[in-house]
This record gives sequence, C-alpha cells and structure tokens, in this order.
Amino acid sequence: MLTFALHAASPARGASIFPPDSTFPVLRVGPGIFAVLGDTGRGSEGRANAGFIVTHEGVVAIDAGASPLEGERLRRTIGRVTRQPVRWLVLTHHHPDHHFGAVVFRRAGARVIAHPDRRSLASEGGEDALAASWIRVVGLDAMRGFEYADRPDRPVEGADTLQLGGRTIVIAAAGPAHTPGDLFVWLPTERVLFAGDVLVEDGVTMIVDGSTPALLSALDTIERLEPAMVVPGHGAIPRLPKALLDSTRRYVNQLRSDMRAAVEQGRPMNRSLASLPPADSTRPVSLNSRRRRNAVRAYLEAERELFGLAGDSTR
Repeated sequence: MLTFALHAASPARGASIFPPDSTFPVLRVGPGIFAVLGDTGRGSEGRANAGFIVTHEGVVAIDAGASPLEGERLRRTIGRVTRQPVRWLVLTHHHPDHHFGAVVFRRAGARVIAHPDRRSLASEGGEDALAASWIRVVGLDAMRGFEYADRPDRPVEGADTLQLGGRTIVIAAAGPAHTPGDLFVWLPTERVLFAGDVLVEDGVTMIVDGSTPALLSALDTIERLEPAMVVPGHGAIPRLPKALLDSTRRYVNQLRSDMRAAVEQGRPMNRSLASLPPADSTRPVSLNSRRRRNAVRAYLEAERELFGLAGDSTR
C-alpha cells in the first residue's frame, strides 16, 4: 500500500493534500487527475473513494459521495484545486454510497454519465424505502435536500469516449460484476483507471448484486489495460495494481471452487457456510458479512451452472 508525504499545494504525482475539515483529502494520481481519498483500512465500510479530472474546458467528477452533505464537501474539494466548473459527473455504479451526493452536482449544472441499469437488492423495496433506510446510515442532516439524480443524461451500456479539453476519457461497462450498472473510467494516455467497487482494498469485492463470472471477466479486462494506477472504489490505492487484481482473483476463484464442490457433493448451503464466521448483524458490508453473502451468491450460481438453469445471473 502507498504512504504519501503531506504537501501544501501544487502536489506532484503521488503527493497528498490534506485540506481543512470542509474538504476531503486529495491525491494527484496523474497530470490533472485526482483521487479524492475515502477511508482506508475499513474495506467497503468506510467512505468511498471518488475522483476528478481537470481540463481547460471543465471538470469530470467521478462518483458523488454518500449524501448531499458529502456531495457538497466533494464539490468544495474540487473547487480548492480548480475554478473550472464540473461539466460531467460519472457514476461508477448505483449504490447509495457512490451516488446519493449527485444532486449537488446536478443542481450546479453537471450532466450525469451512468449505466442505465440502476437495480440493486437494496432498492427492491422502492426508491423511497431506500432513501429512508439510508438516513439511518448517514443521518437526517446529511440527507437534507436529497433527490435522486443518478438517471443518466448520457447512458453507457457498452463503451463511450468523452473528449473534453484535449483529454480522452473512456467510460466502459464492466459487466454485472459488483452491480448490473458497473462502469470503469479509463484515461488511456495516462494509464489511470477508476475501477469503482469492482476493486476494494481488501480484495473481497461484494458480488451480491453482480456475479462471480462477470467479476472475473472484469478483472481480466483491467489486467489487459495494464494500468499504471488503479483507484479502487474503497480503501488504499495499491502500489502495484496487479497485486490487488491477483488477490481479488484468488479470492473469487477459491470461493467458486469451494461452493461448486459443495453443490457437487450435495451439501446444503447452510452446511457449506458453516466454516465461515457469522455475518455481522448490524454491519452488512463488513468483511465477515461480505464473505458470507458472497458465498451464498456463489453457491446459488454453482447450482444454476451445474443444473443448466437459465435466467439472469445477476438475480
């Protein structure tokens, strides 16, 4: 993992800005390319990473934070680096911790680029129920002024290239790996990739809204790009992108192998999960919870694969 020194302003690549509490820490990961650092050491439980790309024709923001309060803090963070307006907001997927701040950017004039598939297990009770449950996570004050703003003005289901201020920014669907609406943001000239939650710092990507085959395919896609820098959806930026890819792939392959063997041997799901620590009842994305929920998903996938059942693999 990377450890960076503090710098006051105009940081070189790999240098951190730690501004006042009104803004977030920022790391320059390439010329005009910045990662907005979330929490490290907490896997998927901490505040998500975000990012932004500065051009002379405006800014492209990547993800929006978990609430209007976080979105406004992210907007101020960008404003400390550049006076250019945010022209586009790219959402890497439609989980609340990455898009519930989007309304702040939308009201400021940004247009949204996102995958049109907004499904998730958390939203199955409807948008009002999801917003109400999220208030219990972040608090009422953080959600004041909230409106859904993740429906794309520029939908991406395959790949799209955004040209802005001399920059080439590729936005590409990652397949239903973490969610049905996963997108990568790739800067081919600088070889910097914003991976969303397809990658998280501990290698245990949540797949309950996606699928293990799609996640493995997404990892292969990233490896073929040979990125110099990868910004995961949560946690520390790896010094070597391949190390995080490899650890994630090992975890997924072992999980698939274990659950396939369980199905082939006729072991019920509950017995197959007995060796895993119990899920944390109040922490649905803690490491233990993710491992257990992912195992349930992989077991169901193995059943479908072995018995040739057709249907949507993301449900």
